[in-house]
Amino acid sequence: MRLAYVTSHPIQYQAPVFRALAAAPDVDFKAFFAWDFGVQERVDPNFGRSVKWDVPLLSGYEHEFVPNLARDPGAHHFFGLVNPSIALSLRRFRPDAVIVHGYAHVTELVAILASSLSGVPVLIRGDSNLLGHRRALVRFTKALGAAFLRTQLAGALAIGTLNREYWRYYGIPEARIFHAPYCVDNAFFQADPDKTRARAAAWRNELGIAPATRVVGYTGKLYDVKDLRTLVEAFGRAHTPDSALVLVGDGPLRGALEAQATRFPDAQIKFAGFVNQSDMPAAYAMLDVFAMTSTSDAWGLSVNEAMCLGLPIIVSDQVGCGVDLVKADNGWTFAARDVAGLTAILGDVLRAPAESLAARGAASRARIADWSIERSAQATIDAARVVARTPSRRAA
Repeated sequence: MRLAYVTSHPIQYQAPVFRALAAAPDVDFKAFFAWDFGVQERVDPNFGRSVKWDVPLLSGYEHEFVPNLARDPGAHHFFGLVNPSIALSLRRFRPDAVIVHGYAHVTELVAILASSLSGVPVLIRGDSNLLGHRRALVRFTKALGAAFLRTQLAGALAIGTLNREYWRYYGIPEARIFHAPYCVDNAFFQADPDKTRARAAAWRNELGIAPATRVVGYTGKLYDVKDLRTLVEAFGRAHTPDSALVLVGDGPLRGALEAQATRFPDAQIKFAGFVNQSDMPAAYAMLDVFAMTSTSDAWGLSVNEAMCLGLPIIVSDQVGCGVDLVKADNGWTFAARDVAGLTAILGDVLRAPAESLAARGAASRARIADWSIERSAQATIDAARVVARTPSRRAA
């Protein structure tokens, strides 16, 4: 089977899946990129700095960068990815099935239409869900777009429960929604645990955190949607001795968060700065509990990563992965923006017996084992084989 995958740019989370797809027997796989962000150093506005990942993004699978004609290239707006020659690139590859990641840019729509008109089945993949409020105009526009798109699609790859509900809501038949779990490279995060623990211990020391201190933390971009103000506020109010809050990452809100932290002079609130991918396992190993307090997060792959390191998890009810990954045995969920609710959780967590947190961490690690690169790649292949062999190539 010849399998094509159209996506915006090389992404550290996708590359291991692409390598697994390329390594599968009887699969000829090729990725088509609309932009070179991540490979070439470029400014990420949500990190507030230039970014170039230090892990391999392009090795182990066939790929092609399709020329992007956008005046303002980027994934942040509809006309940021304009690659009309994607149709010709796909035709040259002659795929049996095409996976298109999202539909928020010109290029993805061109790829969907060109493939469908050529009789090649298309599977859509994305991370959207129905959480949060949408304006009436947005709902109306999405409904119109979905009505058209589902006539062009052979099915959808669902990353989790809420994403499955999203595709069902917009008219993809249940039988054509295939579960392909959203995952990180678990093996990468769990490799060389002794080295990871040693680096984490040294890092704590660099930040002035004593070994016995209980640490809750976050990793990622410091910008509005992550609502780290609520996390800083709740931690400061919890006022728990022998505890620390560590924010790993950078972004436009760092200055404001640092200023907010000064309101709690007795609290240990540390800012570790930007960390590239190779140091991420140690960043998680430095923590005892991981928190994601977003007001809107389609999934939240940092939760997957933290679970690989055996951490208990705190999430807001607007973090998409919470439904699948955060249960009573491994974490806590609170209402987004609810400072009092999060303060109460942090007070309990930071005073909990070590054995209780260890048990929750073990549950995290056990659950995330099923959300793996291998399982996601195999599910993707299985779904592509189903739609490629079906006489009717349309979802509805």
